[in-house]
Amino acid sequence: MSAAMCILIIALAVAPLSTWLGTAAINWTARAAGRSPLPQVACFIAGFANMAALVVLVLVLRPTGSAPRELLAGVLFTAAYGFCVNFLNWFVFTVTETSMHAHLLVEIGHAREITRAELEQRYNKTTIVAARIPRLLELGQLRLDGGRLYLARSWVLRSALALRVLRRLLGIPPTPPQETAAPSLREGGAAR
Repeated sequence: MSAAMCILIIALAVAPLSTWLGTAAINWTARAAGRSPLPQVACFIAGFANMAALVVLVLVLRPTGSAPRELLAGVLFTAAYGFCVNFLNWFVFTVTETSMHAHLLVEIGHAREITRAELEQRYNKTTIVAARIPRLLELGQLRLDGGRLYLARSWVLRSALALRVLRRLLGIPPTPPQETAAPSLREGGAAR
């Protein structure tokens, strides 16, 4: 195996970690500058920078004897791999921030012990909306004008539409079924 190929394999193996560290560094820098970190934006910046670095690395190293067609295939493969790493990085950062399941577990973990009533008081629809609206405004996905909220970026809707189409193609219902509470919780008992 050539030295160029070894370097590429190492770069591909390190890409997930470098993307994650880049995201964290962007968020830490924002926090140090007194700004609120934007995990979604930081994920994309770090991910696409990493993806671009991988593509440039392929072009610079030109693995041994690469014909133009082979080089193009290498660039496309590397870009696709970088995109997948970027998507997983974005998924991890956003799910840990916005997932209701994750948030409930975090609330319970911070409290160590909490009643259902206390949990519902801490994390209810009003709390969710109060937390999400400023975040969506900060991300530029909503705008506030005269006390009314408006969609500011249609890419969010386009991506949601694309995901709905993908779900249908995969035979998954367009919206997940509504979960019901466990029987012991519906009856007011404690789950063991």
